Amino acid sequence: MTCRGPRPSRPLHPPPIRGRESAVLSRKRHSPSRESGEVALCVPRIGGRVVLLVAVAGLLLAACSDANESKGSPSRTSTRSASTTASASTTTVAPGAPERARAARASKGCGTPPAVTSAQDPVGDVPLTFESEGVSRSYRFAVPPDYDPERPAPLVLNLHGSGSNAAQQSLYSALPAKGTARGFVVVTPDAIDGQWELAGQGRDDRFLTALVDDVEAHYCVDLDRVHAAGISLGSWKATITACTHPDRFASIALIAEEVAPEGCSVPVVAFHGTGDRVVPYGSGADEGVVVTGPNAGLPGVEVNMPRWARNNGCSTERAVEQIGSDVEHWRYLGCPKGTGVELYSILHGGHTWPGSPVQLPGRATTETIDATEIALDWFVAHPMP
Repeated sequence: MTCRGPRPSRPLHPPPIRGRESAVLSRKRHSPSRESGEVALCVPRIGGRVVLLVAVAGLLLAACSDANESKGSPSRTSTRSASTTASASTTTVAPGAPERARAARASKGCGTPPAVTSAQDPVGDVPLTFESEGVSRSYRFAVPPDYDPERPAPLVLNLHGSGSNAAQQSLYSALPAKGTARGFVVVTPDAIDGQWELAGQGRDDRFLTALVDDVEAHYCVDLDRVHAAGISLGSWKATITACTHPDRFASIALIAEEVAPEGCSVPVVAFHGTGDRVVPYGSGADEGVVVTGPNAGLPGVEVNMPRWARNNGCSTERAVEQIGSDVEHWRYLGCPKGTGVELYSILHGGHTWPGSPVQLPGRATTETIDATEIALDWFVAHPMP
């Protein structure tokens, strides 16, 4: 696949989490270079200045080759249907264990006795290692409490932000705990030194795809229900990974960053706060909120979401639903069957994960919606076409 255009630069340290949450996270982190009780979930500091997680040093990311390029094209023939959301608690589909009418596409691991059957850790997953290109890489892994090696389960790749790690992401997103309760296998990997490579191809891409391959070879996974989620830099990495491998990832959920690579067609649900000072919300941001540094050039939601709509064959016209006093739900219309493009715009929300059990000091978030539950609903509703 050929990638074009300016690429994002990275950020470092957010405000630290202190107290009970900090102690829990620092005990479980993998990186030996971070020994203090301070936890950087999304944004590290460079020279004392907060920099963006997925900053684009200029204009919109024209990330991938056109749909007519035969090799590695991010485009796919879409046969998806736009989803609808009735309320904050029942988005897209009713909560419950993921099920589908058609037969699952089982991975090679079906029928293999699982090495991991449960997690004693309250976060819901266990720390493991995986050798990639001669390097031992760490990740966290979670299986449903009722995991059946004869029944294919959906899988979520859960990616942390810049300067963070897998242990923090597992707790902050609550995807391992909530995902396994609904029948999902959840894989939460560590980036090297907390930084994902920005490109669609490279060391990290090979690590992530090989890790998913390994899970599919040892656990019973439905190959039509493999999804990716992330926050900030992890959101971008989830995007570029899914766009680079459109035959492997069915849909994505993006938190606090939703830049759309040109021509990439994948069902997407995104979340962004109007008070985000790290990644620009763009037009409609809170008065006085200014993003400086290399991220200042990133496009905002009014550019990104219509681009996602066009990429997926939807209209740029949207239906807007008010949820509570602080959330707008945007749903783009006219999407082909099986796809969908939606945004949850959080009034005064900061660079945070909506509904997270961890509150970041100085960063407003909402409890009106739960981004994790909404993402899981999205994954249930959007298998591969």
